[in-house]
Amino acid sequence: MHPRAYDNPSPSHTPLWSIGTTIALTLAVPLVLYLISPEGPIREGDTVFSTGRHTVVLAHPTEYERAGYEATCILELHDSLIVVHRPADHLDVPFRVQVQAKTALQFPFCPPQAEVFVKPSQVAQKPNVLADLKTGLARILRL
Repeated sequence: MHPRAYDNPSPSHTPLWSIGTTIALTLAVPLVLYLISPEGPIREGDTVFSTGRHTVVLAHPTEYERAGYEATCILELHDSLIVVHRPADHLDVPFRVQVQAKTALQFPFCPPQAEVFVKPSQVAQKPNVLADLKTGLARILRL
């Protein structure tokens, strides 16, 4: 082979494809592991997320009467909640959580730091990433 052949590598041998593939895998592997990991039991102190718009019961409704709340408020999709009390022997009954996602009082949505009762079907330990990506892509493509 002629010595000048090593001076100019062909464009198909550039390392950009391998670098791009490595970066894509580095970003994709944690997402895949997160998606396939099972949800464990919900315990006190865990952060959970609302699975949709739900009307929930306030644990201390008298604290919010002046703001117009009677006994219930509304949780929005993906509201962040911290589990305050969860009976270990009854996993299918409503349990008490504290609202973390809100910073301002906006009636009829749940007040910041309010304790509310939620049913196990109203919360998930991790948000549905695939559904969020699908919704986001659909929103972008409509623009």
